[in-house]
Parts: sequence; C-alpha cells; structure tokens
Amino acid sequence: MSAKMQKEVSRLKEIIVRRVFKTEEISLISEGKKQWIFDFKSISMDREFMSLYANIFWDRFKNQNIQVGGMESGALPLVAAVSFCRDDNEAKVNTFYIRKSRKKSDLANLVEGNLDTSVPIVLVDDVLSSGGTFIKQVTILEEQGYKVKAIFVAIRYRDLDYYKYFKDKNIEVHSIFELNDFKESLNIKNITDDIIKPVIWDKYKKVWSVKLSRPSLYHVVPKSGPVCDDNFIYIGSDDGGFRCVDKINGEIAWTYYIPFGAEGKKIFSTPVTDDNNVYFGAYDGNFYCLDKKTGNIVWVNYDADWIGSSPCLSGDGKYVYAGLEFGLFKKRGGVICVDAKNGKKIWTYYEMQGLTHASPAYNAKHNLVICGCNDGYIYALEGDNGKLKWKYKTGGEVKYGAIFDNERNLVLIGSMDGGLYALDLYEGKLYHRFEALFGFYSTPVIYHNLVIIGSLDKNVYAYNLDTKSVAWKHATLGRIFSSPVIFDELVYIGSNDGRLYEIDAKNGKNISITQFTERIVNRVIVEKDKKGERFIIVSTHDCGLTKIAKD
Repeated sequence: MSAKMQKEVSRLKEIIVRRVFKTEEISLISEGKKQWIFDFKSISMDREFMSLYANIFWDRFKNQNIQVGGMESGALPLVAAVSFCRDDNEAKVNTFYIRKSRKKSDLANLVEGNLDTSVPIVLVDDVLSSGGTFIKQVTILEEQGYKVKAIFVAIRYRDLDYYKYFKDKNIEVHSIFELNDFKESLNIKNITDDIIKPVIWDKYKKVWSVKLSRPSLYHVVPKSGPVCDDNFIYIGSDDGGFRCVDKINGEIAWTYYIPFGAEGKKIFSTPVTDDNNVYFGAYDGNFYCLDKKTGNIVWVNYDADWIGSSPCLSGDGKYVYAGLEFGLFKKRGGVICVDAKNGKKIWTYYEMQGLTHASPAYNAKHNLVICGCNDGYIYALEGDNGKLKWKYKTGGEVKYGAIFDNERNLVLIGSMDGGLYALDLYEGKLYHRFEALFGFYSTPVIYHNLVIIGSLDKNVYAYNLDTKSVAWKHATLGRIFSSPVIFDELVYIGSNDGRLYEIDAKNGKNISITQFTERIVNRVIVEKDKKGERFIIVSTHDCGLTKIAKD
C-alpha cells in the first residue's frame, strides 16, 4: 500500500471513530445487551467519505475489469461513488443495484441495470456482519447467470473463517477494517461465536427446480401453494394452469388450464386432495374437481364470481367447503358446501358482508366449519347444513385460515388488526387475544402448548396457550405470509425476504436459513423419502417450485 493510500485509510478510520460509531441501547433478540452501531447512513452522502471509500476500493481492484453493485438502499451511494471516482484513464465501470423486493409496478425488476454475464461482479456495502444481505444478492445474481468475484466493505465484524459460505463459492472477502482495528480507540473487537452462534446457511441444496409459468409479480399475497400425495405435487399458477408435478424429478405430468381470471389473478387457491381427486377454486368463479391421475374434469361448480379461498374436506371426505366472493352490492361473500363426488351444492351461507378470501377449516369433533371474512367476522357454521352457530367480530379483515386445539376446544385464527384470536368452539367466546405489531395473513400451527404463526410485522411468534403470553419470537427481514409447518420438533416457515427459516420449535432459536431468489408466501412441504432423508418442497412468488434436501 502506497504512502498516499495509507494516509487515506488513516483518514477514513478517523472519520469512522469520530462520526460513524454510536453507542446506544439496541435490543438484540437473543441477548438484550447494551450495544453499539456503526451509523454509516449518517455520512453516506458525505463527499469526503465517498471519495475515500472509492479510492481505497480501486486500490484493491486496480486494472481489473469488473462490474459493481449492491443492495438498495444502503449500498446505492457507495455504488455511485465507486463508479464516479474511477480514474478517467480507466475504462468505464458497469454498475447496478438489487432491490430488496420487486416494485409492484413498472417492470417489477429485481436487478436494475444492464449486466454482462462475462464480467465478474464485486458487491459493495458499508459493513459485513453475518453476511445474510450478501448471500441474498449472490443467490439472486447466480440464479440469473452472473458470477460474483468479491465483496467489499468498510468494516468486517468477524474473523474471515466465519464466512465459510463465501469461501466455498470462491468469493473474495475484502474489508478496509475489521473490528479488531478499533480495539484501542473504541474498545471493541471481532464478534465471536460465544456472542452470536452462526446460523447454517444453505443446509439444504437444490434437487430440482421448475418455473411453472410466467409470474404475475404484482399481487404480494399467498398464492396457490403445493399439496403432495405419495408421488405427485398439485399446484395452481399465475397463467391459469393447474399442474401435477412428479415429486421425484420435477417433471410436469399434466396441466389443466382455466379459461380466464379477474384483475390479473387466476388460481390463488391452494388445493386439497383425497384418494382420487384434487379440488381447488379459481378467479373465473368456478370450483373445480379434477382426476388426480389424468387432470380430467370430474365436476365444476359455478356458484361464485371469484374464488381465492382454499377448500377443505369434511372429516369423512363426503363434503368439500370453500369461501366465495361476489361482485354484487348486497352479496359480497359466503361459504359453500358441495358433495365431493358430484359437485352438487349441499348448502350455501351468503350472509357475509365482505369478500370471503379466507379459507374454511373443518372441525370433526364439533362438526363445525370455521371461516373468516373481510367483514372482520369469524363465522362458525354447522358442517351438515350451514346454519350459523356463532360469529365473532375482530377489529380487522380476516384473510386466512384457522387451526383447532381440540384439547382446549379452541379455534385459533389471525386478523389484520394484529390479533391472533383464540375462541371457544362451543359459543365463540374469547379465550384470549394474542397481539403482534401488525396483522396476520398466515394460518397458525399448534405445538404442544404453543401456537406458532408468522406476522406481517416480520416476526414469527410462539404464544403459550396456558400462560397466555409470548413464549418466543423470531425476527425475519420480510413480511410473513407463509404459514408455518412443524416437522421433527422444528418450525419451517418462509418470508418475503426470500428465506426459508428452520427454527427450534421449543425456544425459537434459528437452526438454518436457505436463501431463495424470490418471496416465499405459502406453506412449504416437509417430508422424508424412502431412505428416511428429509426433503422440502418450496413454492416461490415467481411461480417457481423447488425441491431441496440435505447436501
């Protein structure tokens, strides 16, 4: 390093100590200790800082043909600085940025810029801690055929050995400083595993992946999720195709297309299956039953204007229930019960004052169908005749499905008012209202005395039904539409950050994270194959369907 460069590094260190380092109370989820932060955002547009950062960057990568990019919004000033501060005699550097999530208008791009697949990429940011933000970027770029050569940051928080993910991918890790460089001036040192245990990244590797159709990226809600039997996966997609996919190799066995949809929506209904048939609703207003082996129509019920609801079967499989939506002023939503054999209507309940996008749930013990509605009510209907047994008013729209706790005779269902409601099944009286910071668009799951659910406030919650308190919560980086699954004492749940989280159901500790390119908005499927090896089926917001398993 030249004397001039040493001087610039020293000057940057002085700026960091004087202007960037802040001490304040930060509540870390697992520790809750007093901490410090490096607030680079306070100087992100400072001319001297940007110039120093860029000059040191080009000292590391001089005479190299590279592209430079980063994640919005923190990396944007750094990308600009690196681009504009390159020596005039050097070739122009190609730059880009990655959106945290697709913009729900315009072209809905995830990567903004014109990249060259033949030119290696260097990703920039201010700090490198766990590496999660960079891992997401690498996943997105590799999926599109680009090669990441290196990452470059101002400060690295951990020893290089911690970043095994990047080493395994031959991605260089460059940092101007590490925390140990500030031992004397700031009394801090590199973070070790004694403080924050490393999460296993990409514990599960891709077995196969298929793109089912051209996606509609503007509706960020749960779409049609996968359902499995012994050999096949059944799922709807944005092009109106309902598909049967081979579980072993991902090949499409058959496809049935619905004729039309509404407002860009075609099939958002997650199917339900029995031994012979698969049932789902669609935004053409029809309720379908298809033969599982051939995809041929068994019957179609034409009662609604739209169906976004996911159906459920009665305990004996005799009836199938679904929520209905209507475009009439005095007729907005309802629930239908049809004969599973022939699709003939057994009963309908039309007294809901809002669209019924929520999915009904059937309780065999009490012979009740529980369904929420956009009018804010939770309805309990008798399974045989559709008579209203009780209804309960929440403070917001009820968008998704319910789960039952038969030990306590409770039904649990979330509302957009931020409440998870536990109601007595006999009379609909409130047992308890568990609260999140924002609403629920997820169906909970029961684990012993815990009810576990994801929230739009980006947290996974475990509420204790006995003590009526929060047992644990786990933060993600995106809103959660996905519903949790329990398998072998572990919770599996996706988030809008594109990550599949594997969490210890007992204490909420993160076991592993698998990064995907797109949002995970539906429940995943977790099973074991004939050899006893675990595999997971994941559907993503871009109509991708992926099978992953341990490497």
